[in-house]
Amino acid sequence: MKLITTILMVLSFSVSADTTDMRTFLLSGDTNSVSLNLSTEKTRTEYRWVNIPSTCYRTVTRRVCRPVRQCDNRGNCRTINRCRPVTQRIPYRCMRSVRQSYEVLDYIVETTASFDFALPQDLSAVREEMTLKMVGERAQLSVNSSKNFFLVLDAQNRVERRESGVKYVDLTYKVRLVSAEAAKNVLDSGIQNVRLTSGVLTFSLGAGFNLNDFTQQIRIYKNRRLGSDTLLLDRNLASNEADIQQTNNASAISIDLSELGISLPSKMRVILDTKYNIDINKVLNRGEIKTEASANWIFR
Repeated sequence: MKLITTILMVLSFSVSADTTDMRTFLLSGDTNSVSLNLSTEKTRTEYRWVNIPSTCYRTVTRRVCRPVRQCDNRGNCRTINRCRPVTQRIPYRCMRSVRQSYEVLDYIVETTASFDFALPQDLSAVREEMTLKMVGERAQLSVNSSKNFFLVLDAQNRVERRESGVKYVDLTYKVRLVSAEAAKNVLDSGIQNVRLTSGVLTFSLGAGFNLNDFTQQIRIYKNRRLGSDTLLLDRNLASNEADIQQTNNASAISIDLSELGISLPSKMRVILDTKYNIDINKVLNRGEIKTEASANWIFR
């Protein structure tokens, strides 16, 4: 399938926002480079005073009286007016000045984005959808991947120049596709069959687990019924500290805890964290493929 480049959306906001341009392309292995052009506008906020219709109030004090019948000790009565001041707020139409914000064009942004891909030898499973979004001069890169590869951003660069009301932005991205098969095989089912027998901890992962492509962390606590558990050990296992036996669909791992340099308590908590060795901060499609598994067991 040939490289497909489509415009998904072009949004222009006349007020209160920069304009947005977005391009999406499908990488299917036919090429190892892609170039995109995007055009947006950068706005700035300005303020002005405007008069708007409003309701104002004025305060009026009036003397309000009411008749009161008054009698003396001899039973002689008469009617008098008892008065008091009453304050009222009277509404009336008026014009009010307010400070109003509005957006004006600051400059045009012309963006050229270049992608260089390091592709695997087998291209049959490559189908990676990538989107570059420019909001004014801000770039946002996102991925909807095939989940067959980790898309590792090895390098990125940005160069700008300004000429006659136009900012030219040159973006370069270097992306490497790393097969996710090993990570998925080992981690998709998580850590299973955790057991402790005579100080030997055993558990299983998916087929292909090894301590070159994966890191196995172990934490051992003295378990307490009341209060916090006491940490006794927290480190990654060396290759000589775990016995790994491979079967067709699983990896059986055994660890002799007595060889780890601590005294084992009668009641312990063991936490296992298995991680695939990849810099997750550079992975564009992180979250789409499982890169770690954990187990938390208490043995008494």
